[in-house]
Amino acid sequence: GRVDWRGLSFDDAQRAVTKRRGSQQVDLGGIAKGWGVDRAVAALEARGIADYMVEVGGEVRTRGLNASGVAWRIGIEEPDASPQQARWIVPLAGRAMATSGDYRNYFTQDGQRYSHEIDPVAGAPIRHGLASVTVVADDCMQADALATALIVLGAERGRALAESSGIAAQFIERAPGGGFRDSMTSSFAALEAARA
Repeated sequence: GRVDWRGLSFDDAQRAVTKRRGSQQVDLGGIAKGWGVDRAVAALEARGIADYMVEVGGEVRTRGLNASGVAWRIGIEEPDASPQQARWIVPLAGRAMATSGDYRNYFTQDGQRYSHEIDPVAGAPIRHGLASVTVVADDCMQADALATALIVLGAERGRALAESSGIAAQFIERAPGGGFRDSMTSSFAALEAARA
């Protein structure tokens, strides 16, 4: 079936979403982990906790300092690395970071990688060379949603949208013949992330 958000009705007053067709399905996997992180953060802050790092499945939100009394340093994973290792280190204070990638949940058939990231226009897994997109935002649900949207758009369109919208985003592309290429928006560059 076709993927189309226009099959939903939104009622802001009731804070409700209704399906127009009974057969339509809604999957909130693109924001669920980020939303969970934000709920955990709200619970911590309600109890007056000023220093924390909350992480759910790679989606992270921080505030204050770590146990050593310095700013949190969060890694962006090297795609395909086994064992896992950081490719970039991002100083993250009072903000959230989320990564969407093609390297955790995928299979390969006839030399083609099929990721869990679905292009809603094609109704099929993404088929471009973008291995991961990391977004830094004020809250984790927003970072999670934006990282998912940008990886679906692909490197060129995703980077152009992120740059024009002021989104702090970092892109890791699979280079032809192997290896990776890194690029980032000016907002991400301002964060002073460093290669691991």
